[in-house]
Amino acid sequence: MMSVRNRTSSHLLLGLLACCTACGDRAASGLRDSGSDASAAATQMDGHALRDQFIVASDYAFRGLPVRAHAGWLTLRLVNTGNETHMLAVAPIPAGYTTSGFVDSLVHLHIAPNTAWWSGVDVVSPGDTAVMTAFFPAGEYAVSCFVKSADGTLHVAKGMVGSFDVIAARDTGAAPIVDGVVTLAGNHIGLHAATLGRGMHTLRVVSRNPHPQDFQILKLLPGRSVQDALRWFTHRTTLVPAAEAVGGVSSIYSGQRASVTVRFTPGTYLLVSQVEGADAHPAFAQRTLTIPRTHGSPGG
Repeated sequence: MMSVRNRTSSHLLLGLLACCTACGDRAASGLRDSGSDASAAATQMDGHALRDQFIVASDYAFRGLPVRAHAGWLTLRLVNTGNETHMLAVAPIPAGYTTSGFVDSLVHLHIAPNTAWWSGVDVVSPGDTAVMTAFFPAGEYAVSCFVKSADGTLHVAKGMVGSFDVIAARDTGAAPIVDGVVTLAGNHIGLHAATLGRGMHTLRVVSRNPHPQDFQILKLLPGRSVQDALRWFTHRTTLVPAAEAVGGVSSIYSGQRASVTVRFTPGTYLLVSQVEGADAHPAFAQRTLTIPRTHGSPGG
């Protein structure tokens, strides 16, 4: 993982509540037509809700983790209402552990040697929401935040952990429609997209690497360089922000299926993934992406 391991959010949550209310009204009106139709509609709505999860990250806790979700394609929307950056690392409960036992081991930074990390939500800045979709097999999962605070303590050690169950489902949903594909291969990041302009875009993230690797999207702040952004991202607790972390996919490796959805606005974005550096210093595979004010471009 890249670490060792509220304005936007309030509007988003209010909109979500309004959407749920509208859906409830439509479902209630359907009861007048047919009981079976209403039951089918309710089941469909419930299935959709179990596949689209809003999770709130504060300093230092997760709220809104699902009790259960349906196996298959699952979207995790991480809403950062805290004052620090946060992320959502995901790991299936390893053999030989109970859920509570494994979560407790994470808090004490005792990572089981048979831990197999799964695709999660990478770093998101305060006030932003990161969206990641991945295919989840049935099972029990633990979540944690491996961002480091200014006092040098990892958020997971402050108790920023949780868990959720994924239950078997006959319908595993559908993979999201994507606007481009990001490929992680060694020290290279490839981007294959016809046109990317302002607006919401979903990028499939494919790793050719056998070991877990984080993929992050940063938007450079005005007047800041790529090196400024990388320096800030490496030392976020001590430096003034040079970029905005808008999300990504944590711990993806060959064979996993995941995507990230970002609302792009005009400016320069940096696609980064940490790789093995010389002398144990952080090193990054990187690629820039420019979103112009008019027509889009895949960037350089």
